[in-house]
Amino acid sequence: MAKEFFSNILSRLPSAIALAVGVFGILYLQNLLIISLLVLVVAGFLCYEWLQVSLTKIHLKQIIFLITPAVLFICIGENFVNYFLLVSFGFWCIYGLLLISKNTGHFTLFSFNNNYLGIFLIQSFLFGLMVILLFPNSSVNHFFVLFLLLFITALIDVAAYLVGSSIGRTPLFQDLSPNKTLEGFIGSVVITTLFLSIIFWLELISWNLFLLFIAVIPFAFIGDYFESHLKRNQQIKDSGSLIPGHGGIWDRLDSHMAIIPVFAALSSLVL
Repeated sequence: MAKEFFSNILSRLPSAIALAVGVFGILYLQNLLIISLLVLVVAGFLCYEWLQVSLTKIHLKQIIFLITPAVLFICIGENFVNYFLLVSFGFWCIYGLLLISKNTGHFTLFSFNNNYLGIFLIQSFLFGLMVILLFPNSSVNHFFVLFLLLFITALIDVAAYLVGSSIGRTPLFQDLSPNKTLEGFIGSVVITTLFLSIIFWLELISWNLFLLFIAVIPFAFIGDYFESHLKRNQQIKDSGSLIPGHGGIWDRLDSHMAIIPVFAALSSLVL
């Protein structure tokens, strides 16, 4: 078990370090043009991977569904984005409740074959990033806010894996992901909360931001389980093979796909 544990860490580590250095380095430069290009590239890979896994082809109605939010944003502006993100927040809350009640399997719409779902998730992710970077609701540097959000999402994932692999005994939702445990969940929440407490104690974030970061922690797990649900329905292990040791872009960003739009939606309400 220990040998397999360290083998998994070593296989993931080089890619994880390269990704972290690249993303956080770009955020450090605080150049919106470079960040925007990176986001567009990521969105392109997300679309590509979804269509590669999906057993259905995209058609005209889906293209219209893709274009309409962009047109409405141009016509209405920031208010439309905020309403769109509230819908996204509602979606993730509903899925979370279905997850807890173990009723996710009753909804066939949750599938890689539903291209409308893929379009909606990618749009929510992009609009969430837009709100954080272009429409900041906090006096704190918005690049730093995004940095913290990406960092704690990665911290949640790593802490859950390390704690779960070390002492995990109780599967949380065994049907979707038997390797994820209750102990890993609790350990990652505790570790992430301690980290955010230190950041707050150092006066790097306000009390409102601290509470907001705490509030979105569960959505990292919801996003993770959601993608596990999609992959299990499609009977695949990974969404792709672009990132050695991690799989595809969806595999790497599963938690981010939920936590970023939820954070953006809540920040527009409380900050």
